[in-house]
Amino acid sequence: ERQAERERERERAPGAMSEGKGKLVDEKRGGEERDVASRRSRSSSSSSSSSSNSTAQAETQGRVRETETERGAERGRERDSRESMNERLLIREDGTLARYAKWYRANETWIVPFEQALQSAIWFIPDAGNAQSEVGIEVLHALASLWTVANEQVTLLTEKNEELERLRSVNRNLPHALLPLLVATVEQFETVIECVLVHKLEEQETAAGGKGRYKWLALLEAFKAVVRIGQLCKSEGSSCMLLDGGLSGVGKALDVGSSSVGWKQAEAFRTFRAKYLVRPTGATISKPMPMLSPSSSSAADDFQLDISRSDAQLLTLAEMLHIFRPVIYCSLLWKDGTKSWKPWVTSLTVELTSLAITHKVTRSASCLKGNPLCVREAEARWARLVLYLARSPFYDGVTNKAMLRFRNWLQPVPLLGMASSAGYDMLDQIQKFYTYTSG
Repeated sequence: ERQAERERERERAPGAMSEGKGKLVDEKRGGEERDVASRRSRSSSSSSSSSSNSTAQAETQGRVRETETERGAERGRERDSRESMNERLLIREDGTLARYAKWYRANETWIVPFEQALQSAIWFIPDAGNAQSEVGIEVLHALASLWTVANEQVTLLTEKNEELERLRSVNRNLPHALLPLLVATVEQFETVIECVLVHKLEEQETAAGGKGRYKWLALLEAFKAVVRIGQLCKSEGSSCMLLDGGLSGVGKALDVGSSSVGWKQAEAFRTFRAKYLVRPTGATISKPMPMLSPSSSSAADDFQLDISRSDAQLLTLAEMLHIFRPVIYCSLLWKDGTKSWKPWVTSLTVELTSLAITHKVTRSASCLKGNPLCVREAEARWARLVLYLARSPFYDGVTNKAMLRFRNWLQPVPLLGMASSAGYDMLDQIQKFYTYTSG
């Protein structure tokens, strides 16, 4: 029986083993199939994620490229604007005129005396007594003076002083930068033009009572007035007053903010004193003085003016009268002649009206009273009133007689009598020309 059971067990064992093996094979196949499916799913998910990542990276790179393109275009526009600005500038920082200005400042101590000596020496050139000789001397003097004026303009356009920039406006862009030089050139050669007109129209001058040349001089004054109006209109900021007829820029109204006006006025006075009042022998001011630092709150203050609209309009009217006064004077001289009191009285009235308005507005407005350049210009205009003593008919009736009495009184004195006679002859000759007493 035991042997029969063992035989039955042996018969059942191969079937169980085959069944176990089949189950193992089935399980292995199922695992392999699951592994394949999982790998496929992972590969599909990885491919989808990689495609999404590549899309995001492409979008990011596109945005980066667009940003770089915009930045490059902006830098190109800035470069183009700087290049166009440099093209509009009359004097570039690396240009020939800038190097000349640097050389002029370094040698100003001997150049300025040389210019003055050259202009004075021209007057001692012997005069042949004819028209060509007189005109030639005037041309030489105009050229020497024009060199001085050109040096001043180059120095003005290349000068970098932050405080002076607050006090005055100087336009350095073409063609407006040429306006002061144009006025200076006309002023230097108008005496030559008048001298030529006097000799060309000598017969007409005698017949017309000396009125023929003033038609052309009125045109010259009108041209200068138009240029000065253009310079005043093209000035920047709160510019309001021509300095030296526009040759030194346009004076500005200062900020009168409560926290900033004090230090600005103090620095303005220091700069003005250093540039115009104190100049030690053998030294030049090539660099601006160290500036006072304003308080931190002043930088945040808004620009303020203490001048009313009506006063600003009055100041504009005063500048217009000051600019067009020579045109009115020459036009009346052309119409009425030098013997009439009408041109003299009218010109003096216009001048006094302009000065009175400027004085009133300047004294009432701290934004103008605190600018030393505007104050100096107003004082210079008052001082030029003395030229009316040398203008006909006041000169013919009053000044000339007083000078004759003074010359006769000094005549017996050695040397002084000779000097007084030479001085009287020179002043009397100069008085015959309008441009010498035009101011």
